[in-house]
Amino acid sequence: MNFQRVQVADKRVINPTRIYFSNFDGRTQARRVAVLHVMTAVLAVCLIGSHLVAQDAAPAKEAGPAKKAGAEQGDAKPVLMTALKLLPDTAAGVVRIPNLTVLCDSWKKTTLSGITDDPSMKPLIDANFGSQGAVWEKLGDKVGLRPKELYEIATGEVIAVWLPFENDNRRPSSVCVVADIRGKHAEAEDVLKRVDQDLKADGATRTDVTHAGETVRVYRPKTRPGQLKIEQVVVSLTKDRVIASDRDSVVLEILDAIANDGREDSLDKAPLLRTVWKQALSRSEIETEGSQVEWFVKPLTMGRIIRDVAKVDRGNKVRILNLLENQGFDALQAAGGIAVVGQGKFDLLHRGYVHAPPVTDKPSRYRLAARMLQFPNTPLDEIPAWVPANTASLTRVNWKIEEAFWAVETLVDEAFDNEIFRPSIEGIRDDEEGPQIDIENNVLPNLSEHLLLLTDNTLPATVDSERVLVAIEVRDADAIGTAVRKAMEVEPDVFKVDTVPGIEIWQVKHGSGDDELDDEFFDDLGFEEEIDEQQTPLLNTWAIAMVPAGKGSKKPHLVFSSHVEWLVDVAKRMQTGQGDKLADLDEVKELLEMTSEMGADEVAFQRVVRLRQSLRAKYELQRQGELKNSDSVLASLVRRMLEGDEPKADEPIERLNVSKWPAFSEVEKYFRNAFGFVETTETGWNLNGFLLK
Repeated sequence: MNFQRVQVADKRVINPTRIYFSNFDGRTQARRVAVLHVMTAVLAVCLIGSHLVAQDAAPAKEAGPAKKAGAEQGDAKPVLMTALKLLPDTAAGVVRIPNLTVLCDSWKKTTLSGITDDPSMKPLIDANFGSQGAVWEKLGDKVGLRPKELYEIATGEVIAVWLPFENDNRRPSSVCVVADIRGKHAEAEDVLKRVDQDLKADGATRTDVTHAGETVRVYRPKTRPGQLKIEQVVVSLTKDRVIASDRDSVVLEILDAIANDGREDSLDKAPLLRTVWKQALSRSEIETEGSQVEWFVKPLTMGRIIRDVAKVDRGNKVRILNLLENQGFDALQAAGGIAVVGQGKFDLLHRGYVHAPPVTDKPSRYRLAARMLQFPNTPLDEIPAWVPANTASLTRVNWKIEEAFWAVETLVDEAFDNEIFRPSIEGIRDDEEGPQIDIENNVLPNLSEHLLLLTDNTLPATVDSERVLVAIEVRDADAIGTAVRKAMEVEPDVFKVDTVPGIEIWQVKHGSGDDELDDEFFDDLGFEEEIDEQQTPLLNTWAIAMVPAGKGSKKPHLVFSSHVEWLVDVAKRMQTGQGDKLADLDEVKELLEMTSEMGADEVAFQRVVRLRQSLRAKYELQRQGELKNSDSVLASLVRRMLEGDEPKADEPIERLNVSKWPAFSEVEKYFRNAFGFVETTETGWNLNGFLLK
């Protein structure tokens, strides 16, 4: 490749990446624990369940087999009132397993479950999910019960809920777990004895309270420096259930509800939950009742709970959740779905729904910045011929880009507490020392509503393996090409790559110049305290080009890539039509056929994922302990979120025993292909995702 250094004048350049990501600060270990609690607990139950089953840990006989279609009523044990009737309708987040025994049996039918039986994976599984595994040290601390213990004693429904207490400034949220333990009461007693011993050994004090005829154990843990401050661990064992929470009032109210056969303001009656689950269930086929996991969330409310648990203190910086609410994103009232495990030819079938009914009678449907949420449906289409066969994942998006761009104006102005958006756009157009690009008239009208996002990775796995490419269809290639040229001519650290005849490919390499101009821009606005002087770019190098239509592409595209080599390859394919094509692979043809079979007639999003190709570099880098050093977008975001989170000298560094991970070649057979699509509806979006066996 030939590179030409572009001489850049001393001009003030606004770096939009720094504006957008300047608020990622991530200061506490607690954030990692909070995310772990919310996202992995339920899946860990399945994994540890499969592991224990492999060691002859059989479920309770009293639980009985799952009742399949056509089964007699007498085949199942008596129905226990769902815990949804015992919990308040204020819940911000819910994860419900209707029958843990059935779910674990269904998990054993999946390809992924084979990981737990594979001899090459046994050291890793034991180290992380065994009785003394590292994962258990991080899960279940808030309520005293860990997923492994729930698996040992639960024989039916298990529910985890996150509850807001917005009027309690000291403890504005709570988490609660309720599990059906019928048939394993003695085992549950043994587990609670272990919990009691562990908590007391860790310095907790216990007080017993009698309420509604039940004993409630209230522990006050001793908190060590650096740990989450947990003021209470509250556990009660009834004849049928174990109830655990980090707030005594939650457990007491559940006991009252049991005594009264439910509560009037129950979660079971919550309009949003019923709306979301009804929509998801209408598109779900559940052959074995109990083989599913159900979830529900109120996005902004749950976001505040996570922020509270993570103890994020942003000082005087922008409070993102408040900003989003002010800017109309409260229209996203709720989301939820139903994931069926181990059914037919699928390891996982997910049908979800985002409930966001219009708040205006305008075509944009929403107000202020939320107007960017415009994703029109179009008929399901073939994968373009220029997409390389080595692509690991492909996401096609329909998005009204021009309207979304202008919708950002009020969000940016509020975030900076100053009307800077329009003046900045005008400055880009009129400033004699700037690029003089007319974004409003020459750029945005010439961008289409269709874009593709591709990812892949190269082998052998290195920190530079992960690659991403975005291609946006354009209406006027000359207009967009001129805008790109003007922008690049005033961008620091730019090189011109002369490899594809007739196409200007520009590569940016940060570090070959300096960022003093960016710093001056933010200093002038008075934001110098909010910008970390050591903040690094999201990508150290990237490339952009306006690629005209050619033999391999009927439409011109504006192409951006994290790696210039990949952009060059794609540009050649668009021009010549040559090269191996993703669309020609049998496995991809099968995925597209299944996408259509699963109801994807018209879609707003379409996604194809070849898991083996997508995970191979990440897996090997994690195995080598180098994933955090990767130059991928994801790794950069993770580093930015966890910036400043270095462990103290007396704190052990957390590892998932990566030294015991087998080579990817030994486990790749467990990772199959996946696909999904999103449909825009009159009241929100239907979510659909599928993982093959």
